[in-house]
Parts: sequence; structure tokens; C-alpha cells
Amino acid sequence: MRARGQTAVGTPERAAFPANVLERIDRLLHRIGVRLLSQSWIRALVWLSMIAVLIVNASTMPAMYGAVVAIAIVVAVLHAATLVWALGRPWFAVGAATVAVAATTLLTAMGHGDRPWPMPVITTVTCALMVFILAVREKWLLPVAGAVLPVVAATFAALPWHTGGWGRFATNVITAISVCALVVIFGILIGQWQQSRAELLKQQEIAATAQERRLLMEERNRIARELHDVVAHGLSVISIQASTLQYRIEDVPAEVVAELDDITDSARSALVEMRGLLAVLRQEDGENLLAPQPTMSFVPTLIESTRRGAESVRLHVEGELDDPRVSEATSLSVYRIVQEALSNALRHAPGSDIEVSIAITPEHVFVEVLNSAPTASVRATEGHGFGLRGMHERASFVRGSLTAEPTPEGGFVIHAVLPCWLAEEPIDRQSEPDDGAPAPPSEIES
Repeated sequence: MRARGQTAVGTPERAAFPANVLERIDRLLHRIGVRLLSQSWIRALVWLSMIAVLIVNASTMPAMYGAVVAIAIVVAVLHAATLVWALGRPWFAVGAATVAVAATTLLTAMGHGDRPWPMPVITTVTCALMVFILAVREKWLLPVAGAVLPVVAATFAALPWHTGGWGRFATNVITAISVCALVVIFGILIGQWQQSRAELLKQQEIAATAQERRLLMEERNRIARELHDVVAHGLSVISIQASTLQYRIEDVPAEVVAELDDITDSARSALVEMRGLLAVLRQEDGENLLAPQPTMSFVPTLIESTRRGAESVRLHVEGELDDPRVSEATSLSVYRIVQEALSNALRHAPGSDIEVSIAITPEHVFVEVLNSAPTASVRATEGHGFGLRGMHERASFVRGSLTAEPTPEGGFVIHAVLPCWLAEEPIDRQSEPDDGAPAPPSEIES
């Protein structure tokens, strides 16, 4: 029983062993075939074949057929060169092969004896190699012409010199044309297989791209759903509660009502931007936006809406916030950096004084957000520090730089240098500005 059980278990393993070996051999042959049919390998094989047939042809014609050495070398070089010409100048290769074969027939006419003639063996092999290259790479007319014209030229060149029976002559011509015909058929089949494989690979690449695009859209839709269900809902609740508090509670002070109105406006503005973001996420491309993106010209409005959340928020501007020299991407990055810096200051330094400075020069936009030490207790918040990372990414996106560091007085400063326009070539700049980075103006006018 035990031996029988071992046999029953071991039989599938022994049966699977040859299948695995055959599968590995098939993969190896497939890889070798793909490499041999690649452009670099084909050129290497063609050059090696050219050298081989040149050596054999230049040595056999004088040794076996009594041809003149110098002329034999010239003809051999011409015939061997047709293999390389077949890669780039196919019709020229066919013409050169026709001339070379006719010259070979004439050179070997006097001393062929009982040897193959008018198409010596090496001549037939060289023609077959050229025809194979043409059949793989070109349409059917070129390989057919490359197979027929050299044989016809050899036949007509040999007729005035032929004195014996026609049996060997006809056999040699028929053999040469048959070999070339078989090579033409085989080469065309290889060429069709290459074309089919290329189309298959193209279709697979298109399918993979479509799959990647579908997965990307699914992920973007999932993020959009999460933002809609969690963030947008939370903002809506904040807006509703802030706007109805004065009606639900009696004797609410006027300053509290004003504060609640600001909270309501901020929540509604955030909801509008959230809806635009959700629309972009649900599009297949983010080129078409449903609402205009904020720019530097919106910074004063942003400052005004922030003033009630801090002791003091001041804005200093040098230049025009709607300067046409500043690209839309840079203008949007300035707004988002200021927005995030203000949010961080209100969150982590309550009661602090905040100064926002923006200077526009012909080449750069300098942004600085400085807050003093907090005067109220800092409430612990949950987060992962994505605000500073987002500002760095905003600056890097337009090939600018951004630094964020505490001040000796206990405050915090964020300084960004952004180019007005994206340069043609990437700017070699890290997240921290180097010593050669341009410096902002020393005084910024109010």
C-alpha cells in the first residue's frame, strides 16, 4: 500500500517534469528568436555574413575556377556588399547582385569543368541571403526580383560560353532558382510573422494603457467619493451651523454674528473649490475646469477673510498682483502657498501677528509669510504635516524654491521664490535655495 501510494504521488511529478523542461526550452527559443529579429542583431548578422561570403567567394573563384585574383576580389566585394545594401538600398542591392552574378559567371566560364556553373555554390548562397533579407523587410516584388534577375543574368551570360551538354547547366540553374524561391517564401512568412507580432504587441500596449487609465479613473473616482462624502459633508455642516446659530441661540453678540458670517463665507468658498476639484477628479483629463482658478489678485480677498482669525494680518505688495508677466501656474501657486501658510499660522500660532509680503519682479515672484510667536495656547491637532509638503510641491511644480523655518523670536517664516514663466530647460534647483538664488527686495512697499 505504501509503495503504491508513493507511485501514485510521484507519477504526476515525473509527468510534469518534461512539460516544465519543454516550456523553458520554448521560452528560451522565443527569446533567441526575438533577439535575432531585432534591428541591432540583424545588422550584426548581416555584417558577419558579408565577411564570411566575401572570404569564401574571393578564395574559391581563383582556386577552383581559375579566375584572375584581382578581378575575383573586386567581384566578391561587390557581391558581398549587396547584403548590407539590402538593409537600406534594396533596389540598388538587386542591381549590384545582378551585375556581380553575371561577372562571376564570366570569370568562372573557362575553368569550371565539372563544378557547379553558371551559378557557383557560394554565389547561390549569397543571392539567397540577400533575397532573405529583402523578403523579411520589403514587399514581395523586391525579393522576387532579387531571386529572378541574378539567375537570368547568369544564364544569358553563360550561353555564349557553354559548350557541353545541357543537363548540368539546366540542373544548376533550376537549383539556384528553386533555392531562391524557397528562401523568398520563407522570408515572406517570417516577415508576416514579425508584422503580426508587432501588431499584437501594439494591441497589448494599447490594452495595458487603457487598463492603467481605467484603474487611474477608478482611483480618482474613489477619492472624489471620499471627498464628497466626508469633507464636503463636513463643510456643509459647518456652513449650516454657523449661519443658523444666531437664530437658534438668543442674544448672540454682534461681533460673534460677524465671526459666524465669516465662517459661513469661508465654508461656502471651500465648498465651491471642493466641487471644482471633484469635477476635475471625475474627468478623464484635468484640462477643462468648471470654475476659474484663484490667482494672485485674489490674495487681498483671502487676507480680508483671514483677518478675523488673528490679532493682525498685514499684506505688503510690490508690483501688480495681476501682472501679465506672471504665468497662471505661478500665480495659482502663489495663492495656494499664501493660503496654506495662513492656515498653518492660524492653526499653530493663534493670536499671532501675520505679515504677508509679495514682490513681483520681471523674472521672479517673492513670497514671504511671517507670523510672530503665538499669544494663546496652542490646541493639539491631528495631522500628518502635509501642509508644508504641499507648499514645497507647489513651488517645485513651477521650478521654484521654498523654505520654511522658525524665527529666533518664536515665530515662523515661509519664504518662496517662484519664476514668472517656466523656462524651456529645467532649472537645477533643490527645495532649499542656494547661495546664487536671487534675493527679494530689501523693503517692500505697503
